[in-house]
Amino acid sequence: MKKLPVKSAVFLCLLFLPLMSWSNKLIHDTTAMHHIRQGMDHIYNFEFSEAEEVIVMLEDKYPDHPITSFYKGLIYYWKYYPVMPEKPGSEEFEWEMELSWERADSLKQKDCIIEGVFFELMARSFIVMYYADNGKSSRAIKHFKTIYRDILQGFELQEDFQEFLFITGLYNYYREAFPEAYPIYKPALIFFRKGDREKGLKMLRDAAFETDFMKVEATMFLSMIHINFENNPDSALWYAEYLHTEYPGNTYFHSKYTEMLLINRQYDRALIQIDSMMLLDSYNRMKSTVFRGIHEEKGMSDPEKARDLYEKGLILAEPYGERANYTKAYAYIGLSRYYTNKENKRKARDYYRKAKHASGYSYVFE
Repeated sequence: MKKLPVKSAVFLCLLFLPLMSWSNKLIHDTTAMHHIRQGMDHIYNFEFSEAEEVIVMLEDKYPDHPITSFYKGLIYYWKYYPVMPEKPGSEEFEWEMELSWERADSLKQKDCIIEGVFFELMARSFIVMYYADNGKSSRAIKHFKTIYRDILQGFELQEDFQEFLFITGLYNYYREAFPEAYPIYKPALIFFRKGDREKGLKMLRDAAFETDFMKVEATMFLSMIHINFENNPDSALWYAEYLHTEYPGNTYFHSKYTEMLLINRQYDRALIQIDSMMLLDSYNRMKSTVFRGIHEEKGMSDPEKARDLYEKGLILAEPYGERANYTKAYAYIGLSRYYTNKENKRKARDYYRKAKHASGYSYVFE
């Protein structure tokens, strides 16, 4: 990583600002980066004992660097997935991410811009995602201004540090694709930097296969983008299967792969994964119950069995509150189809409304 102008900045850091040089040396530390890459692979594969071994190295070499707290926060996020407010792991996750952006801000004040901007952006983005997933979007609003400012800086810094390709590619894509899909939001975006949909996709593909920190996040979003905006379920399945193959221990990737198989109407393959999910934790048993309902309804043409499974899935979803809304939407729309076929318009309409309230993704309703 180098700061513009490259040679001058590095020279000044080395000669006159040793503290700044110490803070900025992480990305030039090939040994540390190698261990971090391995550790993150362990995190994403739910191999937390192995992942935690890297913390010893980070606390020794980079005790006050945002990478150390961000890495810990990432462990809490996946170890307790789905991490929910006031549930195990949530307090620790929030603490580590907040510490990350505070440390990142300190780096920026020392003029270590690239690492400071990147880790502040990532830590705040994870917190925003956490709030949104748990129905607490109002708590995320205070982060938006800083995130947008950091994204704009990311565009200027991405040639020096390719990890920015993920967030700038994401911005480029969603800045154009989102208002096209939801025109009501166009006026609100008029003052924001314009994007480039195709360029954004390319940047995300590059991030998925060429970055160290953000390759997994980029791959996840590529799957989501292809199913939600590009109407390309084959590609959505390809990326989901890739993640599940690379990280078979990750239960979220397992469930997304299963979901994409169902969307692609590969019911026999999906059933194998559904059965496997039933052996996991209670959250995934809830998901697999609803997925089995989809399999019975669409793969086996058994609406009565599907209805029972949808209803059971909704009961199993209750402990997870809004965190389970996405899965509940599949059950609600399945029940809406069931009662439509039974010519019970009132129940069909009620379940449809519940589905719309639970999820805005159009593919859920197909």
